[in-house]
Amino acid sequence: MNREKPTPPRWIVVQLGDDMNWWLMESSADIYWGGLGRGILDPRQIAHIAEAMEDYESYGFRRPLLNAAFQFFELESEVDDNRLRLSPVNRDEFDTAGEQIFALPLIDDEESGAYYEFLDALSAARVRKLNSTHHYARDCTDLEMREELDALDRDRYFATDNIHCFDEINEILEWSPAEWDE
Repeated sequence: MNREKPTPPRWIVVQLGDDMNWWLMESSADIYWGGLGRGILDPRQIAHIAEAMEDYESYGFRRPLLNAAFQFFELESEVDDNRLRLSPVNRDEFDTAGEQIFALPLIDDEESGAYYEFLDALSAARVRKLNSTHHYARDCTDLEMREELDALDRDRYFATDNIHCFDEINEILEWSPAEWDE
């Protein structure tokens, strides 16, 4: 689905959490926050994800899905020791090597939006990669992956932990069926 990016907020304020991830704290626009908060990717995390995505293009992952899944921001000012004010930057490419760019996942509501389309496409590419590069008794499936990752999410829900988007993406990139764990 090719959707147009929504008009970005004029500014957002992010805070560095105890987990060393940046979390959205304030926004000039009304945007979906989720239940416990919303993570934002920092420049180091963007570089890591951009590099990791290269491995998945040969398994059907389309780079435009990644680009469409995030709104990009740059540092406007430091609010205090742990908070930054960011302003939108006009860019459409996820690769920001050497730049101080932050990326906010585009989420329409709890389970929809360009970010979730990206996660679905990445999950499918991960499963195709595993099935192509490993010779197991039976192929793994998207459903199998979703069930195992959903079980992790349910555990976090009861512990009132919120998963940061960087961790959510890495869980997909590192997933292998439970029966394969050593």
